[in-house]
Amino acid sequence: MRKDVTEDPQAVADVLSRAEYATLALSDADGLYSVPVNFAFEDGVLYLHSAKKGRKIECLRRAVESGSPVAFSAATGLEMKTGEKACQWGYKFHSVLGSGKASLLTDPKDQLAALGVIMKKYAGSDAFPYDEKLLGITAVVAIRVERATARLKNS
Repeated sequence: MRKDVTEDPQAVADVLSRAEYATLALSDADGLYSVPVNFAFEDGVLYLHSAKKGRKIECLRRAVESGSPVAFSAATGLEMKTGEKACQWGYKFHSVLGSGKASLLTDPKDQLAALGVIMKKYAGSDAFPYDEKLLGITAVVAIRVERATARLKNS
């Protein structure tokens, strides 16, 4: 493993708590599919939401039904490095690469709890009312993280 890569759960959680979005890596009959998503991470689970129709949720449904893992990545703290030589250019960053098993939350109590985790990340509070009509067309997904590494590239 590279010297700036770690499996430390605290390092992974730190990066995921600060990343503005994650990118899911999925696949379906049309091929590979990569999509950015809002998310929150708590107690080893990545939570996200989706419309109940569309390619993203169909890929996730297939993964759930087949038991196939899904992959994700997230990054934060991007800072460009420059220099007089081409090889001195690049980025400092903190990132996470991971995978896990997805599940669709169907119990309304679990769905609201997961959406609350997401709201707390982005808004600083989970004390917001929800539009019942929108909840009816929203799928809530939990990805139990099975493998994750953090890369802490500081130079």
